[in-house]
Amino acid sequence: MIDLHVHTWRCRHAEGDVAEYVAAAASAGIRVLAFTEHLPLAPALIDAVPGAAGYAMPADELDLYVAEVLEVRAAAADLGVEVLLGIEADLVPVAVDHAREILARYPFDVVLGSIHLIDDWAFDDPERTATYADWSIAELWERYFADLATAARTGCADVVAHVDLIKKFRHVPDAPLGGLYRSTAAAIAETGLAVEVNTAGLRKPCAELYPALDFLKELNRAGVPVTVGSDAHAPGEVGAGWREAREALEAAGYRSLVVFRQRQAEEVALDAL
Repeated sequence: MIDLHVHTWRCRHAEGDVAEYVAAAASAGIRVLAFTEHLPLAPALIDAVPGAAGYAMPADELDLYVAEVLEVRAAAADLGVEVLLGIEADLVPVAVDHAREILARYPFDVVLGSIHLIDDWAFDDPERTATYADWSIAELWERYFADLATAARTGCADVVAHVDLIKKFRHVPDAPLGGLYRSTAAAIAETGLAVEVNTAGLRKPCAELYPALDFLKELNRAGVPVTVGSDAHAPGEVGAGWREAREALEAAGYRSLVVFRQRQAEEVALDAL
């Protein structure tokens, strides 16, 4: 099994340190584990977004985070776990230059690109769900996926994280979503990025994987490669939902996934995991 998306206490809304995550991965049978802490937010976002200090690792801890992950690799290998150094970057337009500058300074194996913000609204924050009432849900989805496609085109990331995160609190348009799924899959395919099957959705109000199965099928038709991540925010969540992720991948027609090392994708057959 692999898990290419986990967070430690350093993001300020998770718990557990790197050693605890490695131990949990070994216990769960995870062979490849990527730490993907939230990239420190751009100053413009910190100034504009209420509560932003709790959304990502502080800038002055980035060196410490990288050192911790690199240092734990040897001990992890002794437990049968390959540790990868990763990061998750919010790629809203105002943050792209900030992210690009930081990413160039560190030897990341994998970079996840994500959208958690619509303008200055953290739409996945459970304390800020009242703002959904200010939107037409259909227009919100169109905006979210347009921003996501723009983020993918920046070239900053290797993987699109939790690609339909906008459904987290079950605010879903009444109209069929096939067209939006197809156009988004095509946009991602043009960038060459992978998409993760993120199992955290199973633990959220939407109670399903990111992406939904119909969306995953469109991604496969478009030729988009995939990987898998638990988006764990506690050691006990490492590897969570792997069975459901594998079943969805097979149902969507996938027979392999990708693992990133030194930001290069390596294909692995599902049957080998």
